[in-house]
Amino acid sequence: MDRRLRGPEDAVARLEERRARFEQMAAATQDMAARMQTLTATASDGNGLATVTVDSGGGLVAAEFSARIQRTTPDAVSRALMEALAEAKRRIVEATQDVVAETVGADSDTGRAVTESLRDRLAAPEEGPR
Repeated sequence: MDRRLRGPEDAVARLEERRARFEQMAAATQDMAARMQTLTATASDGNGLATVTVDSGGGLVAAEFSARIQRTTPDAVSRALMEALAEAKRRIVEATQDVVAETVGADSDTGRAVTESLRDRLAAPEEGPR
């Protein structure tokens, strides 16, 4: 397609196209942000000792322990909590990726920036940032 300007009308039309794309991306970004604010993820450790819920930023909002922790060493309870927390954070990253794909697009600059930033912030210590 020939994108050379042929006159003032062409320039105005191109500006209108850009404005419409910008407004569409701004609305999609606002939708993404609103949906992400409501995200939570819940996960348990493999032994069912600890169950945690994290918010959209990976912050711990709830932790529950089974009665079995009374017969478990504190070290094992700590490991269970950390395992559940790591899994919940992994799930919040997945949920965020879904919202990004549905709103701004996973391949958009905004989508890539949001998911990479969250992945880097929530990477398990052994994984390290990407």
